[in-house]
Amino acid sequence: MSLLFFFFLYTSHLRVVLSSHCSTITATKTFQKCMTLPTQQASLAWTFHAHNATLDLCFFGTFISPSGWVGWGINPSSPEMTGTRALVAFPDPNSGQLVLLPYILDPTVKLQKSPLLSRPLDINLISSSATLYGGKMATIHNGASVQIFATLKLSPNKTKIHHVWNRGLYVQGYSPTIHPTTSNDLSSIATIDVMSGSTAAQHSNIKTLRMVHGIINAVAWGVLLPIGAVTARYLRHIQALGPS
Repeated sequence: MSLLFFFFLYTSHLRVVLSSHCSTITATKTFQKCMTLPTQQASLAWTFHAHNATLDLCFFGTFISPSGWVGWGINPSSPEMTGTRALVAFPDPNSGQLVLLPYILDPTVKLQKSPLLSRPLDINLISSSATLYGGKMATIHNGASVQIFATLKLSPNKTKIHHVWNRGLYVQGYSPTIHPTTSNDLSSIATIDVMSGSTAAQHSNIKTLRMVHGIINAVAWGVLLPIGAVTARYLRHIQALGPS
């Protein structure tokens, strides 16, 4: 009974911790909806103004390195990293203060042949800013929380948005380097209907590979291995037939 009691306390505390990552309130603005994102303890809060198709939002993320970066963006065409229009926050290499710069993640990003350079976004971004949780006295460290604010003008009748987010260990000059490639980091994508708050299921290559890997393992261990054992045990006396 005591074990069940402590388990109940732990799960209750865990639910509180997880729910704390989703908040509609910031120091400067209050939003109508919020959602805990599926990876990296990130969350998103937003207000959609249907009368003029304007979206106000705040992305909540955390740094994994004092010299790292945290980024959020939208992909106008598909739920994937390539093609994302991103806003990336990181410490300025000269002043150490938090900066927020725009980047377009074209197909060359995956190849890492050249540094990722900041350039204006070709979407209707009205405004953007970033702040560390804790105000002006906050510092960037491992686990530091950051809020990325953005206001966008959406296309008429298009309320399903492909959100993409991630974080990395360090920045070279003003060029964010590649993020970690764990399954958690590679699945930081969510398609959200900003009108209803619903999410669309993501079908990534990673999930497909996991399923195929599981099927192959099941066949190998559940079928082929027992057949091999039975063959070795009971059919050893059968001689191979030679030429007649």
